[in-house]
Amino acid sequence: MKKDKRSELYKDYPELIEGNVIMEKANSKITIYSGTFLIKDDKNELKINGEIHFSWFPSSGTYFSGIPTENGIDTFKILNGINSFEIIINDLIFGNGFITNSTIQSFNGESKIKGVMSQEAVSGDKSISVDSIKFSVPNLRSFLGITVKKLTEQNSYTGRNRLKLENEKYLISIDKAENYSDLKNNLRENGGYIILYNGLLKSKKGAISFEESKEIFHCLNTFLTFLNGRRVSALFATGLFEDKSIWCNYTDYYVDIYKDCTSWPQDHSIMGLEKIWGKFSELWKDKEDRNFLTSVIHWYVEANNNSGFSEGAIIMAQTALELLYNWWIIENKKIIIGKDSENINASNKIRLLLSQLEIDHSVPTGLTNLQEFVNSEIQIIDACDAVVQIRNAIVHSQEEKRKKLSSINFRAKYEALELCIWYIEMALLGILKYDDTYYNRTSKEFVKSKAVEFVPWSDKKIQ
Repeated sequence: MKKDKRSELYKDYPELIEGNVIMEKANSKITIYSGTFLIKDDKNELKINGEIHFSWFPSSGTYFSGIPTENGIDTFKILNGINSFEIIINDLIFGNGFITNSTIQSFNGESKIKGVMSQEAVSGDKSISVDSIKFSVPNLRSFLGITVKKLTEQNSYTGRNRLKLENEKYLISIDKAENYSDLKNNLRENGGYIILYNGLLKSKKGAISFEESKEIFHCLNTFLTFLNGRRVSALFATGLFEDKSIWCNYTDYYVDIYKDCTSWPQDHSIMGLEKIWGKFSELWKDKEDRNFLTSVIHWYVEANNNSGFSEGAIIMAQTALELLYNWWIIENKKIIIGKDSENINASNKIRLLLSQLEIDHSVPTGLTNLQEFVNSEIQIIDACDAVVQIRNAIVHSQEEKRKKLSSINFRAKYEALELCIWYIEMALLGILKYDDTYYNRTSKEFVKSKAVEFVPWSDKKIQ
């Protein structure tokens, strides 16, 4: 079938977004610039012939290397005397960096340098506002979303690749790569990092400045991290004006190294995600709410990734639950006012959270080892008591507590952690007014698709 006929057939599907940065294999080096650039401080300026690139290992970031175009003892002294300096490409400041290594060849006096950017690294003129921004996202889990197309002279491709996030100011489209499965398999085999999605940010109300883009992406990165269960960030954001590249941000924003993990979205639906993005970005406008979201998602991710193994992760999870209690129950809903809010014990704080989510206090049926622990302890009456007592046994160092901790089955500790993480997920989804299906990590079902259910407060589950 000819391309013009295929174009008519697929005319209602948007075009697949492809990134400016291509990675065919995990952890591939990304070349940013090759040629001559300047390093400069208050007193000295040196011209370097070399390369600037983004590397993932041994530590992700933007690096440079090269040979000074003028060599000699003075050059060597200057290189070893500079602590921090500007890198300048084509008369524009790329960023600040420092030299990590410099050598001089004894036979010809030639110096070689290596260095790393210490803060922002931006090519082009970031003072110019743009009408759209392309970006890439490494290590993001799979979503089946809106159908997109890619047509070439030889092939036609359609796939449910797009995650669409829209609010009153911006439209963000994030498309899974056409060869996502191959890329993900390569990531599983090699570990590390690989670009799996590419996106496009468009403003509904005027141009986007570079500084504005940083705040938009901070919000987006935090939201995607909550969906992913591990930290992800939009990288290599390229500002476009009339489809021409104006600047590109190579700053090293944090992405967790690849590791399989559980997170709450179900695999085969993006229903409800755009709605909670609207609520999330609305909360983000308030500084205190923004601090709450970044903090609680930080503790959620740390707990979800078993930081400090089960025992350390339980402490982090209950830190998140304490934060949720204070922000939601006390500060926003004002269910308890005054000194009483401080005196309530930890298990009752969790019960108050659960009361807002229509979740009872019993141990979910899928957590059999935790239920055995509850049955074995006379003073434990429900799941809330169980997770708090396990946490107290971990935190407090008295001999009695240490003995109790060592007697608790490791599977019960793991299930207590899963329960706490489930409470965090439910509380955040309740705050964001999500009312659709999710993956229930506490389900007794072993087949993942059978553990997908509506959130407890959803009206849809009774339809």
